[in-house]
Amino acid sequence: MIFGLFGDKTESEARQLNRDAPLIIEQSEQTYPPTRLRDMAEMIVEFIERAHVRYGTQEIDLKRAHHDYKSLHKEARRKNDQIELSAMTLVIIYIRAEIAGPLAAPAREAIDAFTGAWLSDGDAAASEGAEDGGPEG
Repeated sequence: MIFGLFGDKTESEARQLNRDAPLIIEQSEQTYPPTRLRDMAEMIVEFIERAHVRYGTQEIDLKRAHHDYKSLHKEARRKNDQIELSAMTLVIIYIRAEIAGPLAAPAREAIDAFTGAWLSDGDAAASEGAEDGGPEG
């Protein structure tokens, strides 16, 4: 029992990430217009790719990327840039989900589905979103 207090918290973190990612995506899709959602998706993909290229994909590399990206998240909050703040939040969730491993796959899949939906047909996704509030998926 006492080992549970100080042991590996990967499972609980994975559950939290799996809850947070879809929630943030849903709130973003309800709040932002389609053109801004596309911008947000582009930022997410760009920052995740940058983390993998710049830092690597091993756990220690991802932890370094997470540490550095927290400062970008803080800067977005300071600037009150809600799109960038939401994008950075999802990037950090994605990186933390990669660190957590397979248990956090639903969080990564939700973020991948979001970026895929908003980047898929380029202008077509934006025009569909303007008509019905979001891309069809």
